[in-house]
Amino acid sequence: MKCPLCGNTAEFFTTGENREYQLCDLCGLIFVPPRFHVPIESERKRYREHENSLENVGYVDMFMKKVSLIKKYCPKIKTVLDFGCGYEPVLKILLEREGLKTEIYDSIFFPDSPKNKNFDLVISTETFEHLKNPFQDINWAADYVAPSGFLAVMTRFYPSENGKPSKEKFSEWYYKRDPTHIVFYSSKSFHWIADKMGFQIILNNQFDFVLLQRPAAH
Repeated sequence: MKCPLCGNTAEFFTTGENREYQLCDLCGLIFVPPRFHVPIESERKRYREHENSLENVGYVDMFMKKVSLIKKYCPKIKTVLDFGCGYEPVLKILLEREGLKTEIYDSIFFPDSPKNKNFDLVISTETFEHLKNPFQDINWAADYVAPSGFLAVMTRFYPSENGKPSKEKFSEWYYKRDPTHIVFYSSKSFHWIADKMGFQIILNNQFDFVLLQRPAAH
């Protein structure tokens, strides 16, 4: 089976949750084959079950920890695209409180293409794990990053041991139990993405957050 990120031939990795997981040795992606994907209506219903609101203190705190990192590593940014904002764009509100002009995009809830074509920062939180066509979608998001701009990605990295995917830890990993989570990344995956897009990784916490930068225009 072809890897949906790099196109390399992937191999069977393991099973669980009544579905199969494939592993790509080239880019390190673990993914669920399309025949196990849930229908779009089930996906939409699942997203609406999430308590994504300003009243959810833990949810807001999760965002603010990432916003503080962005302020530290990207102090001069002024415009932001929230890629995959969900049905209630809480992050947009938080970023605008920080003085950042923010537009939103979500393939299900806000499918209109952004008005602006260049953003100082494109940020995607808890979205990359849902992408059915990760190569196409990540490139689409990256195209909105201005020269010298940033792409920030928050998604939980799958468990590994000695630099390799751990079947034992993966089998117990809570993050894969969500039926809408169909692609899982590692540091290796983001190095492949950065190399392919010509970006540079400037922050990788090896857990759930990567910050990449586009080179300056020549």
